[in-house]
Amino acid sequence: MMTGTIRLSETSRRAIFKQWLDSALALFPEKMGYSTPVAVMLSGALEEILSCFETGDNTYNVALEDVTRMFAIQNILPSRALSIFFELKIILRDRIMKTTGAEALTQDVQEFFNERIDDLVLEAFDSYMRHREKLYQLKVEEGSRRMYMALRRAEA
Repeated sequence: MMTGTIRLSETSRRAIFKQWLDSALALFPEKMGYSTPVAVMLSGALEEILSCFETGDNTYNVALEDVTRMFAIQNILPSRALSIFFELKIILRDRIMKTTGAEALTQDVQEFFNERIDDLVLEAFDSYMRHREKLYQLKVEEGSRRMYMALRRAEA
């Protein structure tokens, strides 16, 4: 099995990044421009993840947390929100086929992508669920505080 890194030209890397960012921004119900705070945050985080993916580094945890936190607070289905990580596999495969030809997609390369992206998706799912749990915990606490305050007002 292939391990290590993938090598992308700067042109390919920019094209992959732009297509991936566009896919992520398309998940939001309202149209997002590139200069919105959400787009800027996603841009930085996705670029960091792509960079770590390219070098074989696994230090993308902070960027992954940022992306999953952003999607966890949105009214987007979890499967749809996390689909952006599977989208990366498709984008990479298409770019490799376009730039180097189908012969470059050997079984080793496909296994490498599948393994790396599956690991990324699993980490993203865990992170997403932690953020969703925290969000619901905050909602429950807020409901409890409101009920307590309503009872105090009723007693007074």
